Parts: sequence; C-alpha cells; structure tokens
Amino acid sequence: MADTWQRNDLSLQGLYLHHTCRGPNANQASLINPPKMGELAVNNWTVFNGPGPNAKLVARAQGLHINAGGWHLSFSLVFENESRYKGSTLQVMGVGNEKGTEWAVVGGTGEFPMATGVIYKRLHEHNGDGNVFELTIKGFYFGHKDPTPEVHKLGSWGGSGGSPQDITEPPKRLESITIWSGVVIDSIAFSYTDEAGKEHFAGPWGGTGGTLHTIQLGASEYVKEVSGTYGTFDGATVITSLKFVTNVRTWGPWAEENGTYFGVPMKSGNGVAGFYVHAGKYLNKIGLYVHPV
Repeated sequence: MADTWQRNDLSLQGLYLHHTCRGPNANQASLINPPKMGELAVNNWTVFNGPGPNAKLVARAQGLHINAGGWHLSFSLVFENESRYKGSTLQVMGVGNEKGTEWAVVGGTGEFPMATGVIYKRLHEHNGDGNVFELTIKGFYFGHKDPTPEVHKLGSWGGSGGSPQDITEPPKRLESITIWSGVVIDSIAFSYTDEAGKEHFAGPWGGTGGTLHTIQLGASEYVKEVSGTYGTFDGATVITSLKFVTNVRTWGPWAEENGTYFGVPMKSGNGVAGFYVHAGKYLNKIGLYVHPV
C-alpha cells in the first residue's frame, strides 16, 4: 500500500539562538584558521524559548561554518528535551553576519519530514562573548497522512448467555439508541449510518419487558463514554444497568446498578458508532463499535 502524505505548515516563533564564540561558555570552536579565507569552525549553538534567564533550552544548532569570502553555514537544528519536537531536526543552510539575514530550511526529520522554508534571523543582543539572535521559522513539511480510519470493535462486557447479535454493515455514525429496562436491561435497539451515508436500524435485541428510553443524537453529538454494571439475575449473567455520556449530556443510568462495574471512555477523537450483543430474555452482553468522529 503506497504512503499518503499531507502538507503541514511549519511556524515556530520566539526562539533565541545564543552564538557564543568567546569565554568559558563558548559554544563554537575554530578548527582551521588560515590568515585569509578558509577558516573552519564547528558550532553547537544553544536555542532557547525566550530571551530571559528563565527560558528553557529547546534545541541546538549543531554543524559547521566556513569563511569563503563570507560565512557559509550548514547545520542541524536538533530539538531537545524541553521541546514537544524532541528528537526531530531541521536541516539548515545559509550565509551569516552579525546584523541578521535569512537561512534556508532544506530538509527535516522526525516531526518535520521533507521540511522546506526560511529562518528569519534578527540580532537581539550583542555582548562581549557573542550574539543572541531571535529566530522565526516559516515553511511547510510533509507528514504521513493516516489512511481512512476504519471502525473497530471494543469490548465486550457481561455474560455468555443469549444469542449473539451483530450488524451487517460497518457503522460510521450512531444516530439513536433505544433501551428497554426494568430491574435490569431488557433490550437495546439503535440506528446508525454507514460509510456511504445510508441509515440502518438494528434490534431490538433482548426481551420485550421494561420501560422505554430513547436517545436521539444531535447533528454534532456523539457518545464518548459507555458505562454500566453486569451481574446475576433470573439465573443468568446480564447487563444490570447502562449509562451513556455524549459530548453534550448524560443519559441514565437506567435499571439498577448491581454487580460488576464497567466503564468505557473513548480515546480523544473517537465515538461509539454501534453495538453488538448477546441477548435472550434480557441483554446478556454488550460490546461497542468505535469510529473516529
């Protein structure tokens, strides 16, 4: 299966590069120093997330620069511990002077594959040991685009009695839920749309007793958590209560919360798209279909 890529904007601001060429904290060293052209130096310049003394180190500019009628630079901007981009790099080339100029971003790794862009460099401070430059990075990079996410099953909880009941078309979005309950959960029915946008109805799965409860989800509403209990009733292990939490409101708990608790919060960006169960006289077991919302 071929990789799919998507373009992402690259925008980093408020970075301060410390170019310290002298003193006990020097972060560059000269390797070759002929009388005219050809001076070669290596650099391990530090980059902080602010200009003040409490700023945190976020990256190092590690590479070299050579004097060929002007300074020419080639280095990797390596992001470190305090950065959300830890371990990622930007590959940088350009010319340098003390007043400020632009550097080219010609590649990247980690969070920034195939990065390209410009680093705008402005002199922030000159001191006896070197310079501090403010950096603004603008450009774009290409990251792996996730394939179309597929629905997956999660669970299930309850007993092994009853008959298995399942849907035939993979669900994308849950539209409504109908529960019948008394002392325990008697049955469940629901409607959903598939990947093609067609609506389907499932159930009721379970017995015919109980009081009716209906959830009609709004256009942007989704179920983000299902919880309940299961235990022994009328000689079988059944679902003894259910509660549904959407991104808007809470429904239930319905029936009596007796037995073993289960709770199923969705990962961020996911919602319940449907159900599969074991059911007979009552709802014996329940599992979930999960789909990105």
